[in-house]
Amino acid sequence: MSEQTELPEGAIGYVFRTEPADQSWAYVGQSTRLDPAHVDGYFGSGAFMTQVIAEHGAGGLTKRIVATAGSSLELHYLEMLYIAEARRDGVRVGNGDFGGPRPFPSLQQALWEVAPAVIRVAGDPQRFYDALVEHRDLVEQAILDSSSVPVDAFYAGLERDLRATEDLSHPCPTCGSDVGEVCRTNSKSLSQPRNPARNHSKRPAS
Repeated sequence: MSEQTELPEGAIGYVFRTEPADQSWAYVGQSTRLDPAHVDGYFGSGAFMTQVIAEHGAGGLTKRIVATAGSSLELHYLEMLYIAEARRDGVRVGNGDFGGPRPFPSLQQALWEVAPAVIRVAGDPQRFYDALVEHRDLVEQAILDSSSVPVDAFYAGLERDLRATEDLSHPCPTCGSDVGEVCRTNSKSLSQPRNPARNHSKRPAS
């Protein structure tokens, strides 16, 4: 179940933290869906959370809203900050990257170009958290830069992300993607592009 907080007027989204009853790990995510049913029932959709829910269900999970945001830029930054905070505190984090906008390689490249002092300490949880706080303006510029990549580059980067982070050892019964292939959108359409998508919920994991 979720530990809800009242979302302030003007909020366009929120950052949340999902944990199991034994608090052996945490997952930090973001959402712009503010309807009560979604706020209460959405625990995250990354590869890690998809597998957890598929194997164990959501009954023992607790979701806590840790921050709200008034813009997409603020939402991306706060997600990065709270993921970094959890890692700084020694928590086993289910997120595979820093958070923020996708695709992840575009954000990495933008950080190297705009905020090298931040990306250079990414391997040190305490220093990385401190750098995100100290250089927020540069991090936000990197977020803006990485969010404006061309569509083709976005999907190419997203596919690289998915191939690196998702379990592709089984075919997907939803979209028909074979072993080793990422899931695709519009899988049943002959006229719309089949862009890469996150693993569908019915795709088995090893």
